[in-house]
Amino acid sequence: MLQQILLTSLVLGSLAKGMAQVDTVKIETGAPNVAPQVSAPQTPREISASDGIYDKFILIRWEASEQALAYKVFRSTSPQASSLQEVSNVWQKSTWLCDYSALPNVDYYYTVVANDGKSNSKMGPLDKGFLRKSGAVAIEASELLAENEAFGAQRQIFLLIGSVTTPNKTFRSGENIEVSTPIQNIFDQATLLTELRYFFSEDGVLDWNDKLLKTKTLSNIPANAQLQVKEQLVLPTNLLTGTYYLIVVSSTEGQILSSKTALSTIKIKD
Repeated sequence: MLQQILLTSLVLGSLAKGMAQVDTVKIETGAPNVAPQVSAPQTPREISASDGIYDKFILIRWEASEQALAYKVFRSTSPQASSLQEVSNVWQKSTWLCDYSALPNVDYYYTVVANDGKSNSKMGPLDKGFLRKSGAVAIEASELLAENEAFGAQRQIFLLIGSVTTPNKTFRSGENIEVSTPIQNIFDQATLLTELRYFFSEDGVLDWNDKLLKTKTLSNIPANAQLQVKEQLVLPTNLLTGTYYLIVVSSTEGQILSSKTALSTIKIKD
């Protein structure tokens, strides 16, 4: 895993140098290339985390949200959600999840975000959950702080990124295309800086072979904001006919390890 993280950091860091066409933008109301999302799925409700029922995992359940197609679960060791960690790193359709990474004698606070394929809901209410008590001595405050730091104790305010869409699915080599990506700040605090990187990939897996088409910098994304970011990209030339992929990477405040990605499939014709 460490090797994979280091490789990802090297890939994004190397590709970002010299290959990107940088466009720094401060998001403001009425900006021509950003439009507010019209609607969002219902905020997840009735979130319930198991209280000492199981000794191997914590079971999180919630009520299905109207218009939601998938969900993602987050947790914190603070009732104020001062630090949130993704429990599920992928969107899921079910309305329950087992957290096998929970530590004994630690209280966790869980929340859920819904997605309708275009935008994300606000975070649902927090609910406390914990593993079955084994009789061991409770974790001291200093140990709990250390455990929380492992998940980013200093609060991380990052943007969730949705599906990548284009007006068409078939293009020609070297063609100028428009890419639209929904992003959302689900937190109650504005983000400072987020880099969106647009990659062209032959296999849909971010690696050294992918071409960085553009980098866009966003700043001051308001709390609970939902935005549709549109960008003009120029496809590589001399491409063979076939299927390719556009990968968009969202890195909040330059933190590669907290990057979120989204992908879209396109076809190149003669």
